Amino acid sequence: MKSSRSAKTLAAAAHEAAVKEVMTTPKPGLVDAEGRGCHEDMDCAMFIKSAEAIAPFWEIQAEAGLSLLPPKEALAKLRAAGAEAELAMFRATGGINTHKGLIYLMSLLLYGAGFAAAAGGGAARAAEAASLVVRGSVVSELASLASRPPDRPLSNGEKLFLAHGVTGIRGEAEGAFPSVTRHGLPVLRKSVASGASENDAGLAALLEIMAVCCDSNVIHRSGFDYWKNIYPTLVAEARRKFDPLRPDYRPLRELEKKFLPLRVSPGGAADLLSCTYFLYLFEKI
Repeated sequence: MKSSRSAKTLAAAAHEAAVKEVMTTPKPGLVDAEGRGCHEDMDCAMFIKSAEAIAPFWEIQAEAGLSLLPPKEALAKLRAAGAEAELAMFRATGGINTHKGLIYLMSLLLYGAGFAAAAGGGAARAAEAASLVVRGSVVSELASLASRPPDRPLSNGEKLFLAHGVTGIRGEAEGAFPSVTRHGLPVLRKSVASGASENDAGLAALLEIMAVCCDSNVIHRSGFDYWKNIYPTLVAEARRKFDPLRPDYRPLRELEKKFLPLRVSPGGAADLLSCTYFLYLFEKI
């Protein structure tokens, strides 16, 4: 294990990744350094404040992996720290959900990165180790809903699964983060290596993630039909036109204009961009 891959340095990378995501600009439909995107209740300053509020909990998540705690034993520890992070987030934002999805995903990846740091391995090993913590969760937490509905209102994600089989971030995590490791991260690496700024490489990675991830945020706001039949065409056009090496932001701004009538915000893709930044930073530690 590299001595620099400590819980503290991994936690610092997670915080940096969360800040990098919100500062990546311009992101269509999303909060960034220029504006609120399709959100009326949050802005860049709130995201930075939220990122700072949840940062103290990342070290706990990383330590679980560094200690080589078995995945199923790690789950309870990650959940407890994640619940505390959520409370800190809501206190910092006045009840606004800025990072709930990211807390779930980053908690797993921090465990995975710690495990990879201790056992040997890079981004792919970290993502695979992270997935082991929640292996089987789609079946245990979602597939059982139809036969054993909970004694509470269903979440948006649960409703989407029952109606359309959408697995959202649970499926992404259980599948070892394919939108990140197979799509976002390779584009980020290649773009930076070719001379793009991290901001513009991040935008290219975001578009790549948007094209492939199952984004329940988009479905919730715009409907399943829009996400299935209209959204992919709009994203593909922006992806084709945007070159991170010769950045012209007009395709991204045009995409946001098309998102605005339905308030479409690819928040799931934004969380996965944070994960992409984290694994990119992890490889450099």
